[in-house]
Amino acid sequence: MNRIILYIALMLGSMLGYSQNEEIQTVFSRKSSAERTYGGYGAPSIKGTQFNNTTGIIIGGQGAVLVDRKFSFGGIGMAFVGNTSFSGDNLDGNNNASLDLNLGAGGLFVEYVVQLRRPVHFSIPVNVMAGGVSVMENGDKTESSAIFILEPGINMEFNFSRYFIPALNVSYRQVFGSSLVNATNQSLSGINVGLIFKFGKF
Repeated sequence: MNRIILYIALMLGSMLGYSQNEEIQTVFSRKSSAERTYGGYGAPSIKGTQFNNTTGIIIGGQGAVLVDRKFSFGGIGMAFVGNTSFSGDNLDGNNNASLDLNLGAGGLFVEYVVQLRRPVHFSIPVNVMAGGVSVMENGDKTESSAIFILEPGINMEFNFSRYFIPALNVSYRQVFGSSLVNATNQSLSGINVGLIFKFGKF
């Protein structure tokens, strides 16, 4: 019995000594700057989408700062390319004119990364962009409008190496503010499906 009491006393003593050296962590505790990890990446992207009732391609790129392998934020830009021709109103009396539509935008994004160290993981980006959309006839501008874009999405990411992480992306582009006759907010909005290629320090 005395030995059991002695063992228990030694165990309690060692636990007490350890706890005195261990800083108490609370829900409000913050990491010191020395404990934080920082990285960053640049990423070209290509996505297919429905745009003004036609199928096309969005080419884009983004650059980000990565904090604690969980949060990233930075700048993003995109442009719609491909077949943008459609029949519409040239605002000069022809309701069946051959027109082209151009769109470009840029802004900021934030992203939450879920367990980046796993070979396959997910991230949740939200893009906030401002840009412009214009309708052209034979190279001449028929009408134009400023627009605002809110684009939430989800990425499935694959750790090919410490410096290269490609991702499958699905997102929804919601457009606000279009004042065009030939394209509404609804026709400019749509689902994007594509690839993002992240190169950097993770």
